[in-house]
Amino acid sequence: MSFFTNWLESIIAFLLLAAVVDLLLPSNRFQQYAKVVIGLLLLFIMLQPLWKILSVDIEEKLAEWADSTITDQQAATAAISKQSSLESSKELFILKESEQQLQALVENDLKQTFHKEIVDINIQVEKWENSLPKNIERIDVYMAPISDRAGKAYVKEISIDASKQAEPGQKEERELASFLSKKWNIPTEQLNIHMVEEGDSLG
Repeated sequence: MSFFTNWLESIIAFLLLAAVVDLLLPSNRFQQYAKVVIGLLLLFIMLQPLWKILSVDIEEKLAEWADSTITDQQAATAAISKQSSLESSKELFILKESEQQLQALVENDLKQTFHKEIVDINIQVEKWENSLPKNIERIDVYMAPISDRAGKAYVKEISIDASKQAEPGQKEERELASFLSKKWNIPTEQLNIHMVEEGDSLG
């Protein structure tokens, strides 16, 4: 705004000066040359804003714009990475809390009815939505007889297929799966029961 005001003042002052000079000069050929010079000077003054724009270092401005763009992109990338890390931590916390709640929900009944306890629970989530589990793929449940928990353990996966008739050795595992399915309101097809036996290490 200050530049524009000064520019207008310069034009007005020059016009006044040109008028005074025109009055003082005699009416001859020299006056015609003077008018040409005055006209060129006036044109130069009027084009000052254009010279101001053209005098800007374009390469410098482009470099500043590029640096600003890169900085913004880096900030956005860092923000996304931080958000992703926070979401992963939140999801892990939710999983662990859910596993503990599931275990606490059936702990007493398992001991009293089946004389077993849960060694570990792993929930596999198929899809998350807003850091909350939307679809559960499966739940792996590791169990052991109460008397065997003092020793080492071996993991033996029990495959549960409702379409096949249960073998005598799988009857208890099916009963456990049915019990957990009702307690947790989860289909038996999503439950994988792993029996932990005494003698070897878990893993």
